[in-house]
Amino acid sequence: MPADRTCALPLLVVTGLMGMALGPPAPDEVRPSPGGPPAASVLDKVSGTAMDPAFEEFLRKRMRLTTAQVGAVARGEPLALDVPSTVGREVAVAGVVRIAAPAERLVTLVKDIERLESGDGFLATRRLSEPPALEDFAALDLPAEDVAALATCRPGRCDVKLGQGAFDRLHEIDWEGRDVAAQVNALARQMALDYVRAYRAGGNGELAIYLDGSRPQFVADEFVSLTRRLRDLPDPTSALAEYLVGYPRAARAPGLDEFFYWSLAEFGLKPVVRINHVVIQPEHTGQTRFVIATKQLYASHYFQTAVDFSFCIPDPGAGEGGGFTLVTLKGSRQAGLTGVKGSMVRSVAVKKTREAMEKGLDQMRTNLEGAAPPARPPAAP
Repeated sequence: MPADRTCALPLLVVTGLMGMALGPPAPDEVRPSPGGPPAASVLDKVSGTAMDPAFEEFLRKRMRLTTAQVGAVARGEPLALDVPSTVGREVAVAGVVRIAAPAERLVTLVKDIERLESGDGFLATRRLSEPPALEDFAALDLPAEDVAALATCRPGRCDVKLGQGAFDRLHEIDWEGRDVAAQVNALARQMALDYVRAYRAGGNGELAIYLDGSRPQFVADEFVSLTRRLRDLPDPTSALAEYLVGYPRAARAPGLDEFFYWSLAEFGLKPVVRINHVVIQPEHTGQTRFVIATKQLYASHYFQTAVDFSFCIPDPGAGEGGGFTLVTLKGSRQAGLTGVKGSMVRSVAVKKTREAMEKGLDQMRTNLEGAAPPARPPAAP
């Protein structure tokens, strides 16, 4: 159930990324000695597969991949890496996979979000119509435990992420009635629609201020903080981040496509309702062909904010059918990841996110390269 933004913006949400550099170079990172073979020659010996030198340099210098890791990418193996952060509640992972298929197939798959986000881990997904309508949320049913929790929710003490506007509307429910779940779901659907409409009109200024815990969580400020950490990514990705920060008043690039969707997916111990904004930007200059971003607008549990960026780099060495390398970056800020116990939880969250990304990239590669109807990548935290 989305929450209204009802106070001023003092502070911050999602991925600890001071650029794409993933920490100090690994011990076996290629550093050719004077008079030795160039890095590309070393790579050819490792992988037996040619790779565009400019992109290989990106992998080595910006993603800090080792010789073995670059070789694995060149062979088409998926790779996911932790992105170090000084913010304890952040989880950030970067991934890369080489795909022997046209990049346009990825765009087609992303646009078919209901098909992409189905299967294991996904309980329901619905792309919103244009403009969004109440019917788009007809299949949104909150988990029974969320309905029960809302009966006793108060600001500062609630098991569902809500803002003041949502708390104010809970009095509309007859908690002694026999149809409590139906009432709650009807209210949740209307509030979800109102939330999306408000965001489309006012952008970040309409995002929630969660009041479920002891301290307010300012989603807009957290999102801006996250995207500001992405400045060292290739220019097209940075430009798309700025568009999401300035939406809906930011300049719209030619060919830009966007849509909204909601989903109910299993994350951790509780299913999570999320509302997302997806933006797809085609690029015809430089190395990048497409840039795709998914901005989380609301999550009922765990996530204070989240964002995914992916970009497609054409592969000059691909065969007649074309090919590209997909680079993706997933970042989030989550509650309960600080302190002694939280740090242990965070290490598990990072590991699971990395494993889920690697599995998802592998499935994505299989989907896009194969002729069969695409299977679904697993839900990832």
